[in-house]
Amino acid sequence: MEVILLERVEKLGQMGEVVNVKTGFARNYLLPKKKAVRATEDNRKRFDEQRAQLEATNLAQKAEAERVAEPLDGMMVVLIRQAGESGQLYGSVNARDVAEAEDETPPEVEQDRGKAALTELSSL
Repeated sequence: MEVILLERVEKLGQMGEVVNVKTGFARNYLLPKKKAVRATEDNRKRFDEQRAQLEATNLAQKAEAERVAEPLDGMMVVLIRQAGESGQLYGSVNARDVAEAEDETPPEVEQDRGKAALTELSSL
């Protein structure tokens, strides 16, 4: 199914690109979350008319994300977990653990685990 992206989607494309995705991905994720619209002629014309407004909205969201990320830049969180002698962790560290450990988070920063991007830690 061809869709027009209304915002940047990681590993898929930038706003305004027409991409071909699997039908289930479009119906279950992109379309309900308003991240894309079907690539019909009417939608292409409507997108071209609304492009400036969508770009302004995306720039505002990016500026807000950068404002929120600024106090978190360089923050260190220490988590104590059990590990084997070889340094292999018995459990894992996920976004929930980090969110709970952020005691010194400024009050204006909203903690949203869904927006946290962590790589999986399995060893020290």
